[in-house]
Amino acid sequence: MTPSSVSLLSRLISRPRPAWLTVGVSVLLILAPFVALFLDGTSGSELGGVNWRPLLLSPAVIIYILVIGPIMARSDREVLHAFRPLVLLDDASFDRLVVENSRISRVAEWVSFVVGALLGLLVSRFWLEGGSGLWLGMYVTIALMSMYGLLGWVIYGGFAATKLTAALHRQPLRIDIFDAGSFAPIGRQSLVLALAFVGGITLSVIFGFQMQEIHNVRMWLIYIPLALVPVLLFFLNMRHTHRVLSTEKHRALEAAGRRIADLCRKMKETLGESETQVPLATELSALAAYETRVRLVPTWPYNTAMLRTLSISILIPLSVRAISFLIFGQ
Repeated sequence: MTPSSVSLLSRLISRPRPAWLTVGVSVLLILAPFVALFLDGTSGSELGGVNWRPLLLSPAVIIYILVIGPIMARSDREVLHAFRPLVLLDDASFDRLVVENSRISRVAEWVSFVVGALLGLLVSRFWLEGGSGLWLGMYVTIALMSMYGLLGWVIYGGFAATKLTAALHRQPLRIDIFDAGSFAPIGRQSLVLALAFVGGITLSVIFGFQMQEIHNVRMWLIYIPLALVPVLLFFLNMRHTHRVLSTEKHRALEAAGRRIADLCRKMKETLGESETQVPLATELSALAAYETRVRLVPTWPYNTAMLRTLSISILIPLSVRAISFLIFGQ
């Protein structure tokens, strides 16, 4: 496969675009199912009896990807900007590292899109089992193929993007374990990634979940593992930072432990010599305080607010669906 330094996914989705373009595309996507129903002869009075929520699932997911793409890209740029002072490479070597590990195979991108589209085609066959008009059938097929193709594309791009993060953490780094702010962008990126997935789950629950299924055990067997995925993504995205900080913390504790042991031996050897004991005891006390402080240093680049936000976000999909049911009755 021939790699490309510029991802097609980034050009179409992740790069900033004019607001009017996003709004225009969104309006067209939302109107598409209703136009299909109209072309199939569905009257205005009959439209009220149509279960339109499933028909809007594909437009909602596609619009969501278009909106969240630039936000995710901005988070990635913040991480790269924060890492530059930490990586002990000259500018040319750093730029070369970024370019080499940002390459994404265009062939693999298209394969991921096609695989997703074929899955969407398969799913559309189940959707259309009950029968539908010509135009609605065409809409469902195209919409589901586009949505699943785009999801496959995004998933591949997400996995490919982790290559750069891993490469950055493998470089010689300037680490100050008492300065957690240096790695804070990694924590924020992880939270954005988790919340983006929560947003996708929320859309699927709003447009695809029926409140009558609330007592269905099968629904909970699907939802609970799905709700845990953002938590998994949150921590997996920080695993390289955790490894680097844990290694540095362990090194600092070992150095402090060796020095404390040396001081204890010297104090034992000079026991009774008060003029020698005082400076040794002072240094020992300072080292003990330092060791305690090092042990308290976190090795995961998140704070309590991030963890609280993540915990609350897990409840958002069902909460939003319950509110929509109370308001709209469906």
